Parts: sequence; structure tokens; C-alpha cells
Amino acid sequence: MSPQASDIFDILIRQHADMLTAFIYSMSFDRSAVDDIFQETIITAWSRIDDFDPARPFAPWLRGIARNHILAAARKNRRYQAHLHGLLEERVEEQFGRLDREAGDSFAERVAELKRCIERLHAEGREAIELVYVRGVDLAVAAETVGAAEETLRKRLYRARLWLAECLKNKQVFA
Repeated sequence: MSPQASDIFDILIRQHADMLTAFIYSMSFDRSAVDDIFQETIITAWSRIDDFDPARPFAPWLRGIARNHILAAARKNRRYQAHLHGLLEERVEEQFGRLDREAGDSFAERVAELKRCIERLHAEGREAIELVYVRGVDLAVAAETVGAAEETLRKRLYRARLWLAECLKNKQVFA
């Protein structure tokens, strides 16, 4: 790879790093594997950059590589075999693809808007979102932490996600 191509690759990776991390995190069965899968994705993208069609968007190509690494990790670990089916049916790529197609804000600007919506969320919902999605605490542990039944916390998360979706829709972050 030429020095100029290397610089372009570095720029593309920096531009898409947050999106890629969010994608891997949203599909990952093992939160501790996110960094490893991110690194494997970058290495694979680097080694296969000549296969990339510059007439097509970079983000879906990069997510495809990440998805393959996530699936490979799930296949290797017997504990995650049941999760494999869920990954194959996942609609995460569809949602990230919508972000690619829609004109407007960058991924970072959309995440900032999401954070503003989270700040406006009622206290119980914000606490549930913070524990489970931001800190990555297991649902059972999070429920114990807040002194609620697991099903109660699951319902709080569901209502909080609905409210966040409406907040983002009203701000036209997502159509």
C-alpha cells in the first residue's frame, strides 16, 4: 500500500471508529471481546483494502468484516452457539445502514443528541440505561443494584428505549 493510501485508510478508520465500536458493541455476545473484534476488523480491513470498491460506502464494508469476526467468535465458543442464530437474524446492520443512507448529522452528532435525550429521561429510566447499556452491567446485577426485580428493570429499559426513540424521532435524528 502506498503512503498516500495508508494515510487515506487511517483517515477512514478514524472517521468510522466510533460507529464501528458501537456496531460491535451492539452485536457482541461478550462485552470483553469488543476491543479484540475491533482490532481484528481493522487488521482484516487493512489486509483486504485492495478488495474494497471505492465507488461504494466504506462503513458497510467495515461492518461486514466486523460481523464476520463476531460470528466466527460465536462459532468457536460453545457457550455462544445459541446467540449465533440471533446474530444472523439481527437488524442492527439495517439500523446502521439507515444512518449511512440518511443525509444530515455525523455519527458523533447523533450520539451527542442521544446523550441529550438520555439526560432528559426520568431518573429510573436514566439509571437503568446507564447501568445496562453504558456500563454494560448484567441485567440481573443491575436489578439487584437498584433494588428491583429483574422483570421490573426489563420493563423500565423497554419504556426508556421507547421514550428515547420518540425523543430522537422528534429531533429528526432518526426518521
